[in-house]
Amino acid sequence: MQFFQFYDMIFFMIIFALLLFPLYFSYWLFEQKKPFAPFLFNAFMGLFLAAVFCAYKYFFSPYYFLTPDSFWRNFIHILLEQIVLPLGVLTAAFLFVFKKDKMDDRVKNVFPFYMGFYAVCLPFRILGANPPYSAFALFVKPAMFLLMLMAFNSRQKLLFVPAKRALLSLKETALCWLSLALGLLMPAAVEALWILGMKPPLTILFLLIYAAGAYFCLKKESFFKD
Repeated sequence: MQFFQFYDMIFFMIIFALLLFPLYFSYWLFEQKKPFAPFLFNAFMGLFLAAVFCAYKYFFSPYYFLTPDSFWRNFIHILLEQIVLPLGVLTAAFLFVFKKDKMDDRVKNVFPFYMGFYAVCLPFRILGANPPYSAFALFVKPAMFLLMLMAFNSRQKLLFVPAKRALLSLKETALCWLSLALGLLMPAAVEALWILGMKPPLTILFLLIYAAGAYFCLKKESFFKD
């Protein structure tokens, strides 16, 4: 009985990891007061790029084995390969393709692009590891990455849209950049600590702290005069 209960839990967590991004994107989509077509096109473009990226990783790129005794090696690898480089390349490519649009429109449309990419890429990384799968990989990591993208998109609106950026003081701009940096660093740091054997209660505590920070970025933007 315990055997089946354990695998039922793993099954539902796998479903969670697979459907979290599509379900949230569906919710986000219906919250918009604009035609769906541009958002859907950008999401499918992200899906396509993710499929190409995952195919390349599967067939040509050597697999990276995370080491259980080096925080900095794991942290830097996760930060660069899973966060900074994908977001940097995706953002640069998107802004270049749609360079004739106003910056405000480009920033609004880049979020579906992220959603499409990570909806494929993140499950590929998680389920590409050898089982047994951990609760961290199936639950905590997808949740933190979704929160990261939500907060990242919120900070972009303030930092890269000229009309909104002009309203910020120097102190507020510095706080925006700091919150953006911390938002990108923390998922990699938490995963690196987990690899070193961080206990589940501390992992959940970090997730709750991160969720509170993301909530602040999303709901308290009046602090930055948005």
